[in-house]
Amino acid sequence: MQGKKLLSFYQKQKKITELKSLLPEVFVGDQLDIQKLKSYLEADQFRDESNYGLSWFGKDTSLQQANEKASDKLVFDKAKSVQPNKTNNLFIEGDNLDALRLLQKDYAGKIKLIYIDPPYNTGNDFGYNDRFKIRSNQYLEFLNNSGIDRVDSLLKNQIESGEVHTNWLNMIYPRLILSRQLLTNDGAIAVSIGESEKANVQLICNEVFGEDNFIGCFIWINRTNSNVSGNLFAANHEYILLYAKNTKEVKLKGELKDLSNYSNPDNDPNGDWIPDNPSAASGNSNSRFVITNPFTKEEYLPPSGRYWAFSKLRVAEWFDSGKLIFPKEEGKRFLLKKYKSELKSIFNPISSVITDIPTSKGTRELKELYPEGLPFKYPKPTDLLLVILEQLSDDEDLILDLFAGSASMSHAVFKLNEKQASKRCFICVQNTELLKEDSDAGRMGFSTISDLAGDRIVRAGKLYPTLDTGFRFYRIEK
Repeated sequence: MQGKKLLSFYQKQKKITELKSLLPEVFVGDQLDIQKLKSYLEADQFRDESNYGLSWFGKDTSLQQANEKASDKLVFDKAKSVQPNKTNNLFIEGDNLDALRLLQKDYAGKIKLIYIDPPYNTGNDFGYNDRFKIRSNQYLEFLNNSGIDRVDSLLKNQIESGEVHTNWLNMIYPRLILSRQLLTNDGAIAVSIGESEKANVQLICNEVFGEDNFIGCFIWINRTNSNVSGNLFAANHEYILLYAKNTKEVKLKGELKDLSNYSNPDNDPNGDWIPDNPSAASGNSNSRFVITNPFTKEEYLPPSGRYWAFSKLRVAEWFDSGKLIFPKEEGKRFLLKKYKSELKSIFNPISSVITDIPTSKGTRELKELYPEGLPFKYPKPTDLLLVILEQLSDDEDLILDLFAGSASMSHAVFKLNEKQASKRCFICVQNTELLKEDSDAGRMGFSTISDLAGDRIVRAGKLYPTLDTGFRFYRIEK
């Protein structure tokens, strides 16, 4: 009987582990949150306020949006496509929430990397017309019904700020949920975000992807001459949050080591090498022994307090192979070679701080493509996006850019494909946000941001004539 109980326990634990891999958003740490599971299944009730997490007005409605089936369709536009019969790239014009629903059918579990560069909610409007836009009276009613005894004047003064956060959270939440479903098991998502919503986005991502699937956060120093706020605090950085679908399946590549000091002056058949330290800081009594120079008979011991970094048996073996070189003159130390081929990895861990890629670099790139004028302010530098691509994608992987903007990610994919002779391809999504006629882009003849994004891809593609730089253009229609 005890054995059956034990077997039942392990079976339950296995099921819970499987459930967590499918629905990390219904877990808090390693514990299944029944209320969150019920809310996910029913999507029509408020969460228990005692649970740790982020709550806001409209959260359950936005969850319902994530669970809605696609009602629109993708319509191919041959006239706006570029080499449609030869390309694996897609350009989708329309709301990215609709695009995410439509992509589920053919791309669920197939996208290696998703990049999200959403509006940073700095007070400017953003062109997403989901059914979550609230008004102050609705938000006030929500606060009064949330167990708060009274809504005092100070809190009322904060309602406008709360409304802005709420609208933004309701915009991003269903998009993150649907994005996760598109990822491969070894896939990851990168979210560019500013200070105003960084804390909220991290809490939401912890819920959607699971806190244990947090890979890390890049701090991008994006400018040196920063705008200074009233309290003399210089805001010169942004964040890039990285989450995996399953961290056990994802490993960052790291930064390539500087191997320029390796050489092969003696034509060693084992390849390039550098002089290595033959002693180590730790060891045992067997690691302190006399090494005799076969030419001069001079004897060597490790320095005081240190040990040889190899066994006595290795001395003759390495001398015969050329790894250990003894001088033929007295008074000189022997040389131990460290071969490049012996390196366990040619990469170092990558720094979480990115310091040498300012926003101005992205502006210069755009100026090179548009010598007649600058159609887009503050585009992401392609070198910044290369950091993400190099760390989290491989040859022939599919990349989804959910807020294409000026299409810097598509340009970066071309750039990396040339650098690595790879065949990564992309899906980029941009809504039909209208541009003002008196804006820089409007004066250059662009009517929507999606028009600008498509044109950027075409111009960037001309820099890489041997690559697949085309795209099939689709429009979301009812």
